[in-house]
Parts: sequence; structure tokens; C-alpha cells
Amino acid sequence: MKDYTITVLGCGVMGSAITSAILKSKFEPYPKKMFLCTAEPETLAKQFGDEPIVQLSSCVEDNRKAVKEADVIILGLKPFMYEEVYEQVKDSLTGDQLIISLMAGVTIKELSIFSKYVAKVMTNTPARYGCGTAAISFAPAVTKEQQDLVNKLIEPIGLTVTIPEKNMDIATSLIGSGPAFCLLMMESMIDGAVRMGMSYDVARLSAAKVMEGTAKMLIETGDHPAALKSKVCTPGGTTIGGLLKMEDGALRSTIARGIEEAANISASFAKK
Repeated sequence: MKDYTITVLGCGVMGSAITSAILKSKFEPYPKKMFLCTAEPETLAKQFGDEPIVQLSSCVEDNRKAVKEADVIILGLKPFMYEEVYEQVKDSLTGDQLIISLMAGVTIKELSIFSKYVAKVMTNTPARYGCGTAAISFAPAVTKEQQDLVNKLIEPIGLTVTIPEKNMDIATSLIGSGPAFCLLMMESMIDGAVRMGMSYDVARLSAAKVMEGTAKMLIETGDHPAALKSKVCTPGGTTIGGLLKMEDGALRSTIARGIEEAANISASFAKK
């Protein structure tokens, strides 16, 4: 696919994160034009107004025109809005357009009203900084060429993995909600350090760097987290004492159950 046009319907937090990552990268084939459809064009104008390939759209009629020109449509809508938006733009759909959905809880089958060529993507907010994670599921009709294009469009955000759609609710929890879970743990670490007398600024930066470094160590070694954790624990030392105190509060099972609960909530969206 060459000289193609992308239309982003619902360019909110995740839509703008994907857009930002695409605009900051270079790959072939690169889009010749991007329409960003949003209810708040002033906000996007500040972020993307100087980009030569970007055009902003806010009214329904402009959105219809943007969809009609599109070869690729990125759905960054709230899940409850997709049917309403479909009704607004359905006459502009060609049936051959590639659909990339960023919505949680909306199945590939449900998205097939837009096109049979559907890629369902779950990513997260760190995508804006090029260090996000994205899980991708493809409809059976999606061609190898289309799959390659989706990967090229999404890879600028960070890591991409391909998974079966049945695992997408898990990805919604682990990947989509994961940053909030990590931030809660980070906030707790900062609070503990501040409680003991460290300044907030030093504690904040240190906790963030500890999380970053630990993640890098896990990825590069390929070791199980338990194996790496045991290397930090010396007999009678501070680390094992702190870990046991955390286990007294059922920290491990609470985090695991949090992942489970978020995945179940994601699955419930598709049942409504």
C-alpha cells in the first residue's frame, strides 16, 4: 500500500499517542496524509498543527469526508461510542478499508460492520514516549501485506506482540491498565522513602529508575523474576525483611487478583 491516507476517529489520549509515535518515526510505506477527528481540535492543533501531513476534523460532515478518503481508519473512540459513530460515517465506508481499533471490549466480529479487514490493538499511555507495549489481534481476512502495515504503524510506540483475540481481555488488563498498577506500586515506594526522611524529588526519581532498571534486567537476562529477586536477598538482610512484610499484606496475590479483575471487567464490556 503506497500513498495511503490514515483517518483517526476519536483522537484522544491513545489516538494522539499513536499519531505522535507515527509522526516521530520514518518507515516505508509512510502515510501521505492523516486526518485527526476530535471534538476538541484546539488541543490537537497545539500538538500537531505544524505537521504538514496532518489535517484536523471536528464536525460530522468533515469526519465523513475524512473517512471517505481513508485507506486506514484508526478507531480511538470510547467503546460505547463506536456504534453511534458508525451510523454517522457508514455511507463513507468502502468495505475495503483497513480498520485498526484501539477500543477495549469491542470484538473483531462487532468491528466487522466497518470492514472485514480488522486489527484490534491494545496499547498503553507510555506509547506517547516510544516505550509503550501493544498487543495485536487480526481478523482472518487481514492479508499479510496489511498485517505488515499495521506492525509498521504500531511498532514506533515500543514493543508489539501478536496474540489470539481470546487473550485480548488479558492484554487490556496487563498492558492497558498495567501502567496504573505500576504507578501505584511506585507511589507506595516513594511514600515509604518520604516517611523515612528522603525528599520527595529524590525518592520519585530513584523509584522510577529502580522500576526502569529492574524491567531492563528482567528483559535482558530472560531469567524468572523469582530468580532475580533471590539474588538481592542476603540472609538476615533488609530485602528479605521488607519482602516478608509485604507478603504479610498479601501483596503478590492482591496484584495478581487485580490483573484478573481488570480482565474480567474488560470481558464484561463485550456482553453488554
